[in-house]
Amino acid sequence: MKRIILFALVALSINFVNAQTKKPAAKTPAKSATAKPGVAPKIGYIFEDYIFENYKEVKKLDEDLKKKQESYQESYSKLAIEYQTLYLEYQASMKNLDSMTTEKLNEKLKKVQEVKSASENFQREAEKELQQFTGDGVVRIKTNIKTAAEAVAKEKGIKYVFTRNKSDGPMTSNRVVLYVGDKGLGNISDAVLIKLGSPAIAKKK
Repeated sequence: MKRIILFALVALSINFVNAQTKKPAAKTPAKSATAKPGVAPKIGYIFEDYIFENYKEVKKLDEDLKKKQESYQESYSKLAIEYQTLYLEYQASMKNLDSMTTEKLNEKLKKVQEVKSASENFQREAEKELQQFTGDGVVRIKTNIKTAAEAVAKEKGIKYVFTRNKSDGPMTSNRVVLYVGDKGLGNISDAVLIKLGSPAIAKKK
């Protein structure tokens, strides 16, 4: 499930890139972020897949989603058992038509159909609610990351922040891939994670 959430987050990354490139990181840019004549503006980037994997809110969304799924599954299982029980009772009644009036038989059939319909409706509504819950969580997480990236960019005097994935290459479609000869100096992923209240992963020496 966590992988599904990560995929959903990555799929929305293009919006983050567009938002960042259309306007400065802040309404009133800091002095250090103002480009001087003949000097290129500072550019930074984040590995968004790295942030998604380590941001505590992504893990919390995954846990909350699992709890909701378990709750819905429990309720659905009860409806399924009720339907199965009523259906078996109806089938048994069909074998003893002499002891059942038409009204009683129709009443049993109606109850079976009602429970079946209720279980199907519950399943549809549960899926819609889970999708809405996941979508709202993804939007909230994307907004938090964008806000944190803007704050870090302002602190570091960075005018533009782009998104990347660790696996990106020059031929990756719909991605922004920067020249990586900066030896990671433009990578502000850890700073953004810290700003989000999630500990950065210690680098292996």
